[in-house]
Amino acid sequence: MSAILFAVILCAAMLHATWNLIVKSGGNKLFETGLTATGACLPSLCLLPFLPLPDMAAWPFLCFSSLCHTVYYVCMSSAYEKADLSISYTIMRGTAPLLTSVAILMGGAVLSPLAWGGVCTLCAGILCLGWEAVLRSGAWRGMWAALLTAVLIATYTITDGYGARYSGNGVSYACWLFVLKMLPLQTFLLWRCGRAYLRYARSRPAPGLLGGVACFVSYGVAVWAMTKAPIAMVAALRETSVIFGMLLAVFFLHEKFTLLRAFAVVLVAGGAALLKLA
Repeated sequence: MSAILFAVILCAAMLHATWNLIVKSGGNKLFETGLTATGACLPSLCLLPFLPLPDMAAWPFLCFSSLCHTVYYVCMSSAYEKADLSISYTIMRGTAPLLTSVAILMGGAVLSPLAWGGVCTLCAGILCLGWEAVLRSGAWRGMWAALLTAVLIATYTITDGYGARYSGNGVSYACWLFVLKMLPLQTFLLWRCGRAYLRYARSRPAPGLLGGVACFVSYGVAVWAMTKAPIAMVAALRETSVIFGMLLAVFFLHEKFTLLRAFAVVLVAGGAALLKLA
C-alpha cells in the first residue's frame, strides 16, 4: 500500500468519525441519519452527469448494498440512542473488519502474514477499547444493535469492494450507491414519521449537510481505495476511525480517556503500521 493511499484512508477515517459524532449529537438519531443520507446524496447528484454508468455486472451489488445500508442506518441509530458513542461506535467499527477479513479468507483470498498481523493487531486494539468502555460503564444496552450493525458493515464492505471492481469506475459506483441508498431510507422515514421528520429536517439543515458531505467523502474514498488495495486491508485501516471517534467524544461529549484506552491506541497504531509495511 502506497503512502498516499495510506494517508487518504486515514483522512477518510477521520471524516467517518466526524459524521458519526454529528449523528450522535442530534436530538433524534434516526432522523439525523436521514439528513446525513440526504446530504451525502447531493454531491453525488452533482457528479453523476460527468461520470460513466457502472457496468451492468455491478448493479446487483449496488441494489443489495443500498438495502444493507438502509438497515445499517436504522440499527446504528438504535445503538446511539441506547449507548454512548465510545461504546457503540467502537463495538460496531471494531467488530466489522474482523468479520470482513474472516469472510474474505473463507472466499479464498490471500493476504501476507504481515498484513494479517496488522489486521489482527488493529482489531484487538479496537475491541479492547469497546471492552473497556463496557466494563467501565456497565452499559450493555445497545450492544446487540451495535453487533448487528457490525455484521451489516462487514456485509456491505465486501459487497461494495467487489461491486466497485466490477463497475469499471469506483467513483461512479460510490455516487450511485449514495443515491440509491437514500431512497429506501427516506421512504421509510416519511412513511413512519412524516411531519415530525420534516420538522426536524428544517431545524438542522446545516449539520445534516455537513455530516452528509463527510459521509460521502469518507465512504467514496474507501470504495475507491478498495479498487487499489486488498479489501480486508482497506477495511481494517479505515476502522482507525474509532480512534478519531474516541478523541472527538473526549473533547465534545466529555467522555474519559483511561490507561486501558491509551494501550488500545498503541495496538491500533501498531496494526496500522503493519498494514503500511505490508
